Amino acid sequence: MQRRLLWWLSLAAIALSVTLLFGFGRSHSAAISPPASAPAAAIQLAQAPDPAPDSAAEPAALVISGNYEDPQGQFQVGIIEGYTVGSAAGAPLFESPDGSLAYSVVAAPVPGGGELSDIGLVDLAQSTFGRGEGFQTRSFSPIDGGGLQIAWTGRLTKGAAPPLPITGLIVAKQQGETAYLLVVSATAASTEQVPNAAATLAGSLEALGS
Repeated sequence: MQRRLLWWLSLAAIALSVTLLFGFGRSHSAAISPPASAPAAAIQLAQAPDPAPDSAAEPAALVISGNYEDPQGQFQVGIIEGYTVGSAAGAPLFESPDGSLAYSVVAAPVPGGGELSDIGLVDLAQSTFGRGEGFQTRSFSPIDGGGLQIAWTGRLTKGAAPPLPITGLIVAKQQGETAYLLVVSATAASTEQVPNAAATLAGSLEALGS
């Protein structure tokens, strides 16, 4: 039976609420590999089988069917067609019908309110999602228009053993005193959809207000 990624994202969202209450942790930048040695596109699940060259296919197109607006009026993000919408600890959770791909957005206050460096954005992402099961940042690279794309891996233990590896990308952008973190996660069944999903959703993510 397919184990669903909402468990992992719910854990991360709840961890976020704890983080906001008690303050962000110390730097985790030592966990980051330089983009040149480990580009985000090269991050894959170790257990994911490589498709045969003659059977490889382009990932299916993802269609945005509507927009979700944060109840606090901080941001809006697209809803992929067919995905369910839920929430945990005040963060929205979106999940594919088979549970193999999910995403969320959190608006995290920037400690001190100043402009974050690239490493500062990565550290904020690590602090925000670091209690998600096995969460580990792997590499980062700048994106057009400002911000970063951060590759990460984790594991999903709820359900039957053994633990299920998961992988994903975070799109991190700062606007004023808030960083907007779009996190996409997938099991091996949808790993190839992650870059497409992140790019599609990043284009729909919009900060509202000041």
